Amino acid sequence: MPGIVARQHGVDNWNILAARQRPVATAGRGAPGDAPGGDGAGGTHPWGARSNTIPVLRIFAVAPALEFYVDFLGFTLDFGGPNAGPGTAYYGQVSRHDTTLHLAETAYDAGQGATVFLWIDGIDELRERLNQRRTEVPVWGPAVWTPEVEQAQWDGRVLTVADPFGNHLRFSEPQDPSIRGGLPRWA
Repeated sequence: MPGIVARQHGVDNWNILAARQRPVATAGRGAPGDAPGGDGAGGTHPWGARSNTIPVLRIFAVAPALEFYVDFLGFTLDFGGPNAGPGTAYYGQVSRHDTTLHLAETAYDAGQGATVFLWIDGIDELRERLNQRRTEVPVWGPAVWTPEVEQAQWDGRVLTVADPFGNHLRFSEPQDPSIRGGLPRWA
């Protein structure tokens, strides 16, 4: 897996790439929608990531994965391709706002059924937009609709969306408007 990232940055192996990376800034966070890799504090996250913690989600086919994450949810494809050269499993990265996900076709990287928790603002608008997009980007069959927003036990509201591989994105919006103000809007 690290080999593909190193090759995409023009070096032979992970160790060379790691030695060339600048330190990750730890103070401050950028505004939602900052440029890829920006954290608003003058530093950058490695390899275009928008966060320090990156979940790896198992996928089983590249085309439906990119259709769901890029075309439907609006992530940007940062990189992706065969993990260890032609004919090998796919490994890639998608990002949007402060959220970065890795997508892996390799069985040993991640098992399906993972859940990623995302704090956002504008959950009702996101649900409305996804309900529109599901007719434009056919990631689910025609009988499947965008789930309802539910009240959560942690004083928030939640919209859980499943990808085509059994992974779940749990978008959560705090009830407190003063907390929501600093969160990214996905709609």
